[in-house]
Amino acid sequence: EIQGEKNNGKIPVKYLETFKNHQQECNMKLGDRAQYEVKRAEEKAGVLKVELEKVKQELGSAVELKTIDDAIKIFDYFRIKTEKKDDGLVISEYKQPDDYNFEDIEIDENKLFKYVNEIKGNAVFYKSKITSLGQLQSIGGDADFMDSQVTNLGQLKSIGGDASFAFSIITNLGQLQSIGGDAYFIRSKVEDLGQLQSIGGNASFANSKITALGQLQSIGGDADFRDSKISIDDINKLEIGGEINGKRKSLSVGLVKLF
Repeated sequence: EIQGEKNNGKIPVKYLETFKNHQQECNMKLGDRAQYEVKRAEEKAGVLKVELEKVKQELGSAVELKTIDDAIKIFDYFRIKTEKKDDGLVISEYKQPDDYNFEDIEIDENKLFKYVNEIKGNAVFYKSKITSLGQLQSIGGDADFMDSQVTNLGQLKSIGGDASFAFSIITNLGQLQSIGGDAYFIRSKVEDLGQLQSIGGNASFANSKITALGQLQSIGGDADFRDSKISIDDINKLEIGGEINGKRKSLSVGLVKLF
């Protein structure tokens, strides 16, 4: 069975070489459907190579990112709206191009991102090469750090929507103070919540590496602490709006019984 990120049985072009190497190493025999998908991905790869060259030509020297105007040109090219301010850029969202990564067109994401101080919508750092969020202050929508290279949240103070740290390499939330939606720490490397004070939605700490809740004061929805190392005393200090470990608050008077 072949599955990409969309779980649709198709081989994404960016994983074609990885798949073919794996096939050789394991001496895999492919069925008719799999052979068809490999051929289809190879055809797409040929088309994509031509497209990448076209994109690099159209962007020209902007890929060198010597000025903020170069960053604006790149964002505009990929239909990411920008607003230039004295202290940097406000962008409508952040994500990789649909069929390839910024790296494929020789764009240094860390240089591109250093001008950004606000993202109005969602920020998807999945497979991103960004290591630090630098001067970014806020993300209005969801933030997905899964499988990213981000290690430092920089000056980030708020995330308006959900925040997923699953499979990320972030260990400390730094200056982040609020998450408006759900927060997922399961299968993450986060150990320190930094200055985080509130989570508006549900929060999953199950099997996380977090041992103390630090400055966290409230969780608006349900909270899951199962198989975590967080102390009961820490949990009892929280204002929790929903269920705790799948049980109603009214049943959590003797919280120790829930673990």
